[in-house]
Amino acid sequence: MTFTADMIKDKNAPLLKARKEFYQLQYILFTQPMNKELYLHIKEGFNIEGLMGIGGGEQFHHYFNSRDIEVAIESAREDYFRLFIGPDSLLAPPWESVYRGKDKCLFDFPTFEVKELFKTYDLSLEKKTNQHNEAEDHIGYELLFMLQLIERAEQESNITIYNHLLDGQKKMLNDHLAKWIPQFSKDIQSHAKSSLFSSSAQMMEEFIDFDIDVIDELYF
Repeated sequence: MTFTADMIKDKNAPLLKARKEFYQLQYILFTQPMNKELYLHIKEGFNIEGLMGIGGGEQFHHYFNSRDIEVAIESAREDYFRLFIGPDSLLAPPWESVYRGKDKCLFDFPTFEVKELFKTYDLSLEKKTNQHNEAEDHIGYELLFMLQLIERAEQESNITIYNHLLDGQKKMLNDHLAKWIPQFSKDIQSHAKSSLFSSSAQMMEEFIDFDIDVIDELYF
């Protein structure tokens, strides 16, 4: 069967776009500390009001309408380093292996499974300037995988390749994100002092459940 890119866009464009924007937002939040430029970029560039219908959405919306922006930014910055970076013991380690590996340490089997997924779909791991080598099962890379495959699906007009891109997304959702994000989210919500990360974690956990339920609707 053959079909045109316009057929994909007509049927699936709204859902693909909504999914892409959510994963893009989460990727931004979990890969860099908050600053004023980023705060304004998210507030002005994303449909924050559209997130109010999911768990954490109202709290998230409130954060980006803070009366004191500087305090909100500083609180989120402190959380980012306390939760994910250090130098003290991490309160919410952002790697799948820590939650699912046999010894609860880095570079266990999830790392190599995610690396193989990137290889299967011919995706490169984006490195930020001066970034050290990061394990492939970092939350940022798993979100990036979803984001890149959705972007490719939006442009794909070959049904076999299009469905193959959805297969990759389903595998990441079912075999990886769904298996460790609930505990990761729980750790964030237990320790975050900023409403940004407590709400973001809640939204991400709920959206992954939603995405698992709706992705089959995107197949041709």
